[in-house]
Amino acid sequence: MGPRKRVLLLICIMVTVSLIVEAITIGILYRTALNEAQARLVETAKSQARLIEAIARHEARYGNSYPEGAREATLSQIFDAHAHYKGFGATGEFTLSRKEGDKIVFLLDHRHYDLDNPRPLPFESKLAEPMRLALSGHSGTIIGLDYRGAKVVAAYEPIPELDLGIVAKIDLAEIRRPFIKAGLVSGLIGLLAVGLGAAFFVKVTNPLLRKLAETIANLQEALGKVKLLSGFLPICASCKKIRDDKGYWNQIESYIKDHSEAVFSHGICPDCAKKLYPEINLHDKD
Repeated sequence: MGPRKRVLLLICIMVTVSLIVEAITIGILYRTALNEAQARLVETAKSQARLIEAIARHEARYGNSYPEGAREATLSQIFDAHAHYKGFGATGEFTLSRKEGDKIVFLLDHRHYDLDNPRPLPFESKLAEPMRLALSGHSGTIIGLDYRGAKVVAAYEPIPELDLGIVAKIDLAEIRRPFIKAGLVSGLIGLLAVGLGAAFFVKVTNPLLRKLAETIANLQEALGKVKLLSGFLPICASCKKIRDDKGYWNQIESYIKDHSEAVFSHGICPDCAKKLYPEINLHDKD
C-alpha cells in the first residue's frame, strides 16, 4: 500500500472512530434522559393516583350530600382540576379511564384529538397498551402504543378504590428529537473538524511523502543495479573454472559476468608477461 493510500486509510479510520464515539455518547445521554423521563412519569402517575384516592376517601366520608354519590363527586373534582390543564411538554398528558364491559372508556379529555367525546377502545385492542395494564391492576413503565397508535413512554398506575386507571405519558419522538438533532449537528461538526485536520495533515506530510517516494525510487534503482555473489563457489584448483548449480564448469570470467554487473577487460600481469614474452622483458632490461 502506497503512502497516499495509507493517509486516506488513516483519515477513514479517524472518521469512523469519531462517529462511533459520538454515537456511543449520544446513546448514553439518550438512555439517561429516557430513564429520567420514566422516573418523572412514575412519580407523577403515583402522586396523581394517590391524590385521587385521597379525594375519593374524603368524598366517601363527607360527600354524601352530592346528588350522584361520592364517586361522581370525586370525578367532578378531578375533571374540574384538569379542565384547564393541557399536559406537559409538547405531547405529554394524563389519561384517566375505566373498564366498561370489554371497552376502555376514557374519562379525561384527550389532548390530541376527540376532545369533547373521547373515543372508547376495545379492551383487547393493540392500542392504549399502558392504560390496559393500569386497568388490569398493574403498575410500572412501558414504551408502547397509546390510544392514537403513537409510541409513547408511559407510567401506568391503578386506582383500586374507584376501579380506574391513570396513565402519564409522553411521545417517544419528543424525547428522541433533541438527541437526533444533537447527533446530526455534532456529526457534521465532527466531519468538518476531521476534514480540516486531514487537509492540514496532507499539506504537512505531502513534502515528506514526495521525498520518501524519491528515496524509495532511488533505493530500488540502486538495488536493481546490484547483484551479489554469496555462498561457496566450487572452483577448479588447476584451471580455475567454477562449477554452476547445474554442474557445468564455466570460465571464471563468464561465471562472474553472468552473476554480477562486472565487465572484464583483459591485460597481462608482469609475472605472466615475463613468462610469455621474455624477449619484451629482455629489451626492457637493455
